[in-house]
Order: sequence, then structure tokens, then C-alpha cells
Amino acid sequence: MPSKIHTRALSLADQALRNGPWRDTPWDERSRRFGSALLTALRESLATLQPMTAVSAACTAARSELPLASGVFHETWSRVVMVWAVRELVRAAHAEADDALRDELLRLASELAAATAQLSSVEGSVAAAQLPFEQMVDAAREAFNRTRDGLPFPADEKLFLNAYVHQLKHIASLLAVGGHSVDSLVRGAVSRTDRAVRRDGLAAWVEAPIAARQTWTQRGLAEAAWALASQVAREQGRSDNSRDICLWLARTACQLMARIDRVGQWVPATSLDVTAPAPSAPAAPAPALSPSPQEPTASKTTEKKMDNAKLNPMLKTLEVDATEAAWRLAGSQFVKLAKEPIVALLSRHLGPGDESLRARIATFLDTELGTALLSGVLSAGLSAMPLPANNVSQQLARELRVRSMAATGDVIADVLMGPLRQVAVMYLQGQPGVAPSEPAGLPPSALVDALKVASGQASEVVEPAKAG
Repeated sequence: MPSKIHTRALSLADQALRNGPWRDTPWDERSRRFGSALLTALRESLATLQPMTAVSAACTAARSELPLASGVFHETWSRVVMVWAVRELVRAAHAEADDALRDELLRLASELAAATAQLSSVEGSVAAAQLPFEQMVDAAREAFNRTRDGLPFPADEKLFLNAYVHQLKHIASLLAVGGHSVDSLVRGAVSRTDRAVRRDGLAAWVEAPIAARQTWTQRGLAEAAWALASQVAREQGRSDNSRDICLWLARTACQLMARIDRVGQWVPATSLDVTAPAPSAPAAPAPALSPSPQEPTASKTTEKKMDNAKLNPMLKTLEVDATEAAWRLAGSQFVKLAKEPIVALLSRHLGPGDESLRARIATFLDTELGTALLSGVLSAGLSAMPLPANNVSQQLARELRVRSMAATGDVIADVLMGPLRQVAVMYLQGQPGVAPSEPAGLPPSALVDALKVASGQASEVVEPAKAG
């Protein structure tokens, strides 16, 4: 038998899901009919079924409303409607003062998000690698920009959410490429947002307890997921690829929304969140023992100082080396992460739809020279971008620049050293000084003149002897 808290949560969920997502963005008639049927079936199913079964039943009812629509249409709009439903439940949960009721609503929202992420995908749909990369990224960034302009939250929380959505906008290209861990991308966005708002001096975030910051982050992720899903209504009919772009937006929104049950765990904790133990009274010092004649106390102290003197420079050296290794690792990982988007960008501009060209570009960038050139381009990009002046961007740009110079110089040296070695063997072998000015194998002109003079003198001596 369901508890009173669960019954009350279902009542609040039923009220939250009565409006419909078409109030936020204009939907056409077919999409609105589909969404209305899905939400009606979902409200009725939640009272008697588990969230996973309720989502499946609601999607089946919505497909029966438009049986002649394509599978892509059914999947796209099922995901869009469910993302909106989860967003509404998250909003309703955070508006509740009762902790038990809020937790129940959040649990229901998390289970619905997980069920939506597991909806069956359309067979034979276009793979992400074949979609128009630039249009996907542009659609995602437009969606995030719209969200930053109209968040209905208090001023301090809105400042944080704007910074959070701005960081999520930066991972749009990696989400479009695919193959990256969504957990890692979202976790990185949370960490960067925390550093950004602290640097800007947002006191409401810095002084808030960890539970409040987790609430803000969870609500921000729900708003960002709905931003992508709501963009589907705007993308319809924009281009020949709009159907596939809409499906990608809906799937990506579900991937983000499925993280609302764990995003709070990624909020960095600070010293304000940890209750420091009360300082205890200092322990009474132990009575000093007089050293025995056999224990050279002064000698042990001197030996300890000598060991510390030897150890400190070693630790400093290891610290410097570890820092250099960390920057080198960061540069290498940055090049690897940026390689796939750049391959997709070049292939779509140079040869749209030509998979062989994409393979050749990827093969070239995997070579030593290609990686060196890519490192140089990324270094120039970091130096030219209007980023805030900090040590991270400058140091990473320098590391990529040095990496590019060293690798390019090594490749050029390999090209030039072969002919140089041949020249050294031909002209310098066996010579103590500089190579001769004339080609090898021909005697010098001075030697030839000397031989002519010698032969002339010999002939003059022989002729008088014959005459006598």
C-alpha cells in the first residue's frame, strides 16, 4: 500500500504535468496531439504502475494517437515530452518545504529520467558521425543561449545557473562528436563553474552549505536538458537534416537529464562544509630523560638535519618534474580530445559525405607531423581566443607550442640529415680539414702543372746526352 508521502507526491506530479511543454515553445498540431496523449497516459499510469512501466505505457498510448507517423517522430517527441516532465518534477520538488516530500518527488523524477534514457532507439537511424557537425553544435549553443536569458530564479541562483549553462555550452562539440563519457563532461562543467563563480566573488554560492549548492546544480542540469529538448520545436524544417538533428537533440537531452540523481555528488566541497573539531588542550609534555653517556644525542640531531638537507632539494626537484609532467599530460590529452572534432570539421568542409577523405585526414593527423601541426594550431587558437588571463591557458598554449616545435623540428631533421650524411661521406672521409674545392677523383690543377714542368726538364737532360 503506498505511503501518504508517495500519494501526496503523485498528486503534486499530476498537477505539475497538466500544462504541457507547448506553452514554452510553439508546437505544430501533430506534435501537440502526440504530447497531450503521452502526458495524459503518464499521469494515469503513475498512480498504479512503476515509473519504468508507466513511461512505456505512455509512449505506447502516444504512438496509437499518430500510428502513421515515422519511428523517428515517435522517438523524438517521446523523449522531448519526457524531458519536460522530469524538469517540471524537479522544479516542483525544489519548491517544496517538506524534506520527505521533496525527496520523494526527486526520486520519482530520477526514475522517470532513467526510464526515458532507456527508450528504444530507431533502427537504421543516421549515425552521429554522419550528421552535419556544425549544425548540431549551432543548434545546441542556440538552445543554451536562450536558456540563459530566461531562467525564472532568484538573482544569485540565476547568476550561478548562467555560468553553469555557459560551461555546458562549451561541451556541445564533444557531445556532437560522441564517444566521450557524459559523466566526465558534466562533472568537468560543474568543477569549472565552481571555480568561475568563486573567482567572480558570488558570495551566495561560496557561503551556501553543500546541500544548497547541490540543489542549484541539480536544477541547472534539468534546465539545460530541457533547453536542448525545447530546441527540437525550433529546428523543424530548417534544413534537409532537421529530422536527424532533432533526434540527436532529444537523445542528448535525455543523456543529460539521466544525470540529475548524481550531479549533486560532483559539487566540490570546501572547508566551510566540514565542521572542524574543537581544538583540544595540548598534551602535557613528557618528562625529559637525561641522555646516558652511551647515547650521543647531539650526533643524532646533526644526522637528522643532514638527512633533511639532502631530502628537501630532492622533493623540490620531484615537485617541479611532476608539474612539468602534468602540463605535458594535459597538452597530450587536449590534442587527443580535439582531434576528432577537427577531423569532422575538415571532412565536412572539404568533402561532405566522403568517408575516404575523412579516413585520410584522420590518418594524417595521427602521424608525427600531423600531430605536430595540430598542436601548433591549437596553441595559436588558445593564444588568440579572448579567454580570461590566467596561468592555465597561457601555460597550456606554451606546452602545445613547444611540443609542436620539437616534433616538427625532429621531422625536418630526419629529412635533412640523410643528404647531409651522404655529403659528409663523399667529401669529408679521410680529410683532416675542409672538403676539397674540386670534385673527388680528379687531381688538383697545381699538381698537373708540376708534372708538366718535371717532364720538360727530363727531356732536356736526355737530348744532350744523345748528342755527345
